[in-house]
Amino acid sequence: MEKIDCTGVILAGGCNSRLPGINKAFQKVGANTMLARTHALFSMMFKEVILVVNDPALFLDIDALVVTDIDPSQCALAGLHAGLFHACFDWSCVTACDVPFVNEKIIRYLLAQRSPGKQIIIPRTWEGLEPLSALYHKSCLPRIETNLKKKVFMVKKFFKPERVKQIPPQTLEALDPDLRFKFNVNTPADLETAREMAQVPDPGHGWGQREDI
Repeated sequence: MEKIDCTGVILAGGCNSRLPGINKAFQKVGANTMLARTHALFSMMFKEVILVVNDPALFLDIDALVVTDIDPSQCALAGLHAGLFHACFDWSCVTACDVPFVNEKIIRYLLAQRSPGKQIIIPRTWEGLEPLSALYHKSCLPRIETNLKKKVFMVKKFFKPERVKQIPPQTLEALDPDLRFKFNVNTPADLETAREMAQVPDPGHGWGQREDI
């Protein structure tokens, strides 16, 4: 399968505030760690994979470009900024390491929706937008940098509506009927739920939304 001219960005630099002392990236869900599940798919699909991390030494055995935040804010927006800054392609597919069910069908659908004038292709579930399940164009960088300087850290705050294409819930459900891609791991209970979910056969895997965006 020919790889796509797109960068896969995995944000793995969170504070793990609700899983103290545990690096979520290396927790197993099914046979592999959460990071390994996403990295395997991104490596298969994309010509470049970037990990945005706090401690690069922990990720030396991962076949990816490992970078750290440029901005010191320690937030998802800073991680997104670092990923886009280092990406060698115009478009990046961005997710987080605590999302164990990445969905190839949804990714390919998002990629097919890229068009002139749009900077962001983003799923919109019944609960709202999923900023860490989206495609971002490198031209987003100036607005991200402006918000970081202003300490406006919510990812959605830098969006220009006319430059955003939203994918509606009905379309997402056709690709991922259970919307497993919304699930992410924040607590020990979430981790156990993810492990139970991994035991159920599923045609795709999905992305989740972080509580800090």
